[in-house]
Amino acid sequence: MFCRLCLPILIAALTLTGCNGTDRHIDGDREVALLAGGPVTSGAVTVTHGGVGSPPTWNEDVQTAADAALAETKATGDALAGALAGTLVLEDNPLLNAGTGANIRLDGRTIQMDAAVMTSDGEFAAVAVIEHVSHPILVARAVMDTPHRMLAGDGATRFAHVMGFADVTPRCEQSEAKYRQRISNLLRGDVEGGYATFDWRRAWNFPGPPPSLPGDMTAGPNLDDGLRSMDPTDTVGTVVRAADGSFAVTLSTGGTSITLDGRVGDVPIYGCGCFAGPAGAVACTGFGEEIIRTAMARSIYVMLEDGLSAREAVRRGVASFPGDWSLGLIAVDGNGWGVAATHEMAYGAAGVD
Repeated sequence: MFCRLCLPILIAALTLTGCNGTDRHIDGDREVALLAGGPVTSGAVTVTHGGVGSPPTWNEDVQTAADAALAETKATGDALAGALAGTLVLEDNPLLNAGTGANIRLDGRTIQMDAAVMTSDGEFAAVAVIEHVSHPILVARAVMDTPHRMLAGDGATRFAHVMGFADVTPRCEQSEAKYRQRISNLLRGDVEGGYATFDWRRAWNFPGPPPSLPGDMTAGPNLDDGLRSMDPTDTVGTVVRAADGSFAVTLSTGGTSITLDGRVGDVPIYGCGCFAGPAGAVACTGFGEEIIRTAMARSIYVMLEDGLSAREAVRRGVASFPGDWSLGLIAVDGNGWGVAATHEMAYGAAGVD
């Protein structure tokens, strides 16, 4: 059983109006830069995010995913079908770090992706460090039909191909440009996530030698205003409430570019990147190692179980997140929806008017 006493210490809540819209709050030392949501007591509701750090100029792209999720949910009455539809749209967008736009890893060749699905009846499945597929979220859904909860690495990739998913390497101009920028930053020591001080050359575990690029290497093509010093396009996700009150969540990511071979983030780890149950559904985005340590998605879900609104629960989660690490959260419950983040974050919401 999950021990509620083990939850991170949460900062006392501000009184909120619960109205729709976006505003800004400061709790203690942690600013909640983005806060949105409100009550929707009946009907289907879908919320999507494009990763913490993604700029508001991408809201239209991410809203398209929320609209697709809502349309599928209404057409099928199935929360999981809707959540899959939303994340498929996000995986097809080369601006975002999932599927087509997934990050290229440190060696300049490897693309290793994670994805997870969960429903309110407790079904959960995931893939980790999967390669050579364009829609890892569909492979995670296929794992749900096996006796297993997760497949990883080469086994996950071979499973995908046996199940009929095309053998493709999802590279695009945008991910190539982001990779060049990050490697340039790494070689200058201008990186986050511990790599400024970590001896990554000594720990190098990719086939072939470490990268060595000219000091004047630049990012290449313009990437809109989304390329920040922080990793701007993290995990993407969709949360859904169907009209019958059931819930589902889907989460997909290309992971962090500056990592060792085989790194697994929060997305496929049960209770960390996403969670769904009878009280609602939650999806996270941000610094995966800290999301794992705090079991963030499960922590937010427990707040929903305890009667907090989705908006208030995600606000508390972001306000309590430690240090300078980035975090974004989306959630739906039986009475509404919520979005919160430590930085700007593109998001969409449908069925909320």
